[in-house]
Amino acid sequence: MEKWRPLDEDNTKVELFYYDDDTQTQHVKTVYKHTDVIVDANKAIQGTQAGRDAENHFWEVARIPPSIQHLWLKEGLDIYNREHGARLMKKLDDPEWKYLRVQTGRIGNRSGHI
Repeated sequence: MEKWRPLDEDNTKVELFYYDDDTQTQHVKTVYKHTDVIVDANKAIQGTQAGRDAENHFWEVARIPPSIQHLWLKEGLDIYNREHGARLMKKLDDPEWKYLRVQTGRIGNRSGHI
């Protein structure tokens, strides 16, 4: 049975360490906190005028918890890389990830990016 030990912890994540005696290998993993809090907040404001500024333009499109950012980064999608913008917009339009968006409309092929 694996026994993970904390290495470091802050408000957003815990880094854990495990040493496998059988293979003599070290493993480090990161567990992110507050994913549910962010997703629940997104759900609560969807369908309102969320994501719009005073002039009724789109502003904020999504709130992506660090745990999801990390998952996508392992899949090769860096949400902070402009070259990945089209893939990010497609991912955010996918019904599986709809609760990351703060507004209910399709994001589509918008040219803007984070």
